[in-house]
Amino acid sequence: MKSKQDYLSSHKKWVPQIKGGKYRKWYGNFDYVVNWENDGYEIRNCSGCRLNAMGNDDLFFIEGLTWSHTTSNVFGARYLPLGFLFNVEAPTYFIKEDNEYYVLGFLNSCVAQLYLNVNSTMHYLVGNIMALPLMYSNKYKNDIDCLVAENIDICKIDWDNFEMSWDFKEHPFVKWSKELWDATSIGATMMHYYNEHIEVCCPLELCYMLWQGECNDRFNKLKANEEELNRIFIGIYGLQEELTPEVIDKDVTVYSANLQDDMKSFISYLVGIIMGRYSLDYEGIAYAGGEWDDSRYKSYIPDDDGIVPIYPFVGMEIGLTAQICNLVKQIFGEDCYRTNMEYIAQALGKKNTESAEETLNRYLNNDFYTDHLKHYKKCPIYWMMSSGSEGGFKCLIYMHRYNEDTLARTNTMYYLPDSTRLKNELDETLVALTTASGKDKIALEKKRQILAARYNEALEYGQILDYMANKYISIDLDDGVKVNYEKFQNIEITTDNGTKVRKDLLIPLK
Repeated sequence: MKSKQDYLSSHKKWVPQIKGGKYRKWYGNFDYVVNWENDGYEIRNCSGCRLNAMGNDDLFFIEGLTWSHTTSNVFGARYLPLGFLFNVEAPTYFIKEDNEYYVLGFLNSCVAQLYLNVNSTMHYLVGNIMALPLMYSNKYKNDIDCLVAENIDICKIDWDNFEMSWDFKEHPFVKWSKELWDATSIGATMMHYYNEHIEVCCPLELCYMLWQGECNDRFNKLKANEEELNRIFIGIYGLQEELTPEVIDKDVTVYSANLQDDMKSFISYLVGIIMGRYSLDYEGIAYAGGEWDDSRYKSYIPDDDGIVPIYPFVGMEIGLTAQICNLVKQIFGEDCYRTNMEYIAQALGKKNTESAEETLNRYLNNDFYTDHLKHYKKCPIYWMMSSGSEGGFKCLIYMHRYNEDTLARTNTMYYLPDSTRLKNELDETLVALTTASGKDKIALEKKRQILAARYNEALEYGQILDYMANKYISIDLDDGVKVNYEKFQNIEITTDNGTKVRKDLLIPLK
């Protein structure tokens, strides 16, 4: 087990920092890192830094209890493991004695909330918490410690099911697909469950149902434990006349399955497999910089350069849509491909006029990157190269596989063939227009306008891409996403005819 000294002597540039976050109890909200190079020189010397003024260096990186400074009148405390810096938005309480779990159980009880409500506020500081009247009961300490430890474990498992967690291993749908088809672990009960639903379920739907059941079990167990803690503390404080132990559902802070959200997170995970970030054969992050290890990829070989084009239509084998479809076949079986794709499409909001593949392609073109920016808090690991709103050229690159040749390869292997194809299609449409009439001519003219807009947009973008490709720009992963991302934004060039063109090579981080 790591100690505080391990973190102080690690010489890592980036270290975790807590900053409050949404209402959550027991464990989680670990979303941020800060530059701690040279003992935090940069942030200690920035305007408004309070690290030095606090005089709390001896408390950095040690265990404690934390909570979100700003709340909506409902208090929720969380266990803080070793290795974190704290922040004014996440006040932190350090307990020397072996009473951490006991105090955490009390803070998340209805008894503590009763006392906090006396001075109702949206801001809970350390002083507010220290003023609470803590009554210690040796009789119930073991019961409380066991319940709190279980609650922390439940909420850690819940937190780690999502790729934003540093301890994320694999997507639940993939985990359940492995268990579903493993005859040694599936068990008679699960096989019976599958047989009962086989007429109405595709394998992916069954995996979702099993995931939904897993979420429900966590929710129910956590709620029951919290109500038991309430009973214990109500008894300790003699407040049976004032309080009841019941916990309302909205205050149980573990995830409840949501088909659309879970399907989007599954697609994100599949993108990660295609890029080599994840592997069907390796738990956790298979590659995030450093030395590439081929041995981690057996079942599925990732994209060879971490550059995947996204087309405005389906059918291109190297496109992201096609590669995701191939992964769906591999994970859940080719025989069930059609029903699985329909299930994915329905979850994404399939239109009556679309095929399942077209629905997926529309999501990848229009909404995937917005979701990615949201989940990664505007620090994306997949970078979207886009010529603009017309969709003349678009591709995704994996930041951790970027090198000085990435832009040149994008230009040669993807942009130039795509722009040539687009020009040929536009020329063919113009030829067809010369002999068309009636409704056919109207449809062709509409197509021509769309293609012309895409092509003109792509041509302008191509000049920026070519200019940047010839610069062989390098990035340093230790500088973080935003510093590196900015190198590819707001590029201005002067064309051969003297016209100035200014464009972003990557979609802006709005």
